[in-house]
Amino acid sequence: MPLISIIVPVYNVEKYLSHCLDSLVNQTMRDIEIICINDGSNDRSLEILKEYAACDERIVVLDQSNQGVSAARNNALKYVSGDFYMFVDSDDWLDKETCEVAYDYAIKNHADCLMFSYTKEFANHSIVNHIFNDDFFIWNEDEVKSMFHRRLFGPIGVELKHPQNSDIIVTPCMQLFRTDKFVHIPFFDIREIGTFEDGLYQMVVYKECKRFVYIDRPFYHYLKINEKSITTHYKADLFDKWQCLYDIIQNYIDEWFLPTIYSQALDNRVAIGIIGLGLNQTHSNDNIIQGSRHLKEILQNSRYSKAIMQLRISKMPVSWKIFFILAKHKLTILLFVMLKIIEYMRVHSK
Repeated sequence: MPLISIIVPVYNVEKYLSHCLDSLVNQTMRDIEIICINDGSNDRSLEILKEYAACDERIVVLDQSNQGVSAARNNALKYVSGDFYMFVDSDDWLDKETCEVAYDYAIKNHADCLMFSYTKEFANHSIVNHIFNDDFFIWNEDEVKSMFHRRLFGPIGVELKHPQNSDIIVTPCMQLFRTDKFVHIPFFDIREIGTFEDGLYQMVVYKECKRFVYIDRPFYHYLKINEKSITTHYKADLFDKWQCLYDIIQNYIDEWFLPTIYSQALDNRVAIGIIGLGLNQTHSNDNIIQGSRHLKEILQNSRYSKAIMQLRISKMPVSWKIFFILAKHKLTILLFVMLKIIEYMRVHSK
């Protein structure tokens, strides 16, 4: 029986897949299974998976029509047999000692969930992201809820200092999950909510987590140069999908009678969502006038208008203060220009 099950959703990543799989089959821990699910790829991804499976019996290859990453993960979860499971995206990779070290920490510290840090891999450089400031810590159930679970709903207070990094903790990758506690939890369909399916998953997981362990070891390598990444394309329906997402989160708050601070956190998430919606708009073919008009329509929506007006910006650096002041006053031409500059700097910093 494997100790860790690694789930790898695969879609059109023939250029990167071998690097990912090599990092998994060469783990120093041998007692693992690698569940790869091809999500209707139309390149050589499935062929590559079968070639690796023929050489390593620990690899399980599943195949489905294209249904999105959420459906792929949900399908793969049915086949998990390890004590713990984890997710690895098929264009990313792990250090070879990841499973051995993470499992050892999880067992010794009786973890329900274990998280480690990661490295962003760009074309010419790497950046280590330390998710928390400590090298190692253990949280009990109350600490998980107050310091992690609530933060998934949105940033509050000093957490607003860097709004662009408010979701640094949102990823099912870089984590081990105890199988007998969490494997039954499904992912929401990303096609219905646009993004943040990982955050919704973690909300459910960390509501039930009794013991959380963090080690500041950047085992996971997150590739940031995949030109096919969906984050670089304009999504015309993103506004509507995020409305659905926010409804789901609000219903979760209401269903579990969560404290007011959770609703405040969600309001801040909505307000900061203007960044994402605005950057999405910069990927469209809009000129400045069209783009500013679309931004104004977003800001006039009651949910966004309320969230922006309530957002506390005192902890933010000057640049973000200016951004949200422009948003509050609906100065959308200047706001759209600022978003264009942000996107330019983001792209050319890679």
